[in-house]
Amino acid sequence: MLVAAAAERNKDPILHVLQQYLDPAQRGVRVLEVASGSGQHAAHFARAFPLAEWQPSDVDQRCLDRNPEWGLRDTALLEDLGKASGLLLERMVDMPANNKCLIFRKN
Repeated sequence: MLVAAAAERNKDPILHVLQQYLDPAQRGVRVLEVASGSGQHAAHFARAFPLAEWQPSDVDQRCLDRNPEWGLRDTALLEDLGKASGLLLERMVDMPANNKCLIFRKN
């Protein structure tokens, strides 16, 4: 398995945030992880929430290779896109590896 150092640093802080929102014993929970990269987070979280359905996703690497500045820089834009899809930004948490954890909830 591919191992990314930033994912290793962030996996437990993100898990701590998820534990505030998800019940490990609840069935029918569906979680979309955006920008999953190596899949380390999805594997880690799936062990903590075995009844939840995890959907990792990622962008096409060829797109990022064309222009590395295409990565997300504007969380307000992401919030607007979420609203257009029926997702409300509930919380944004700073992570140790200079990233953010955004919690959206479907209406």
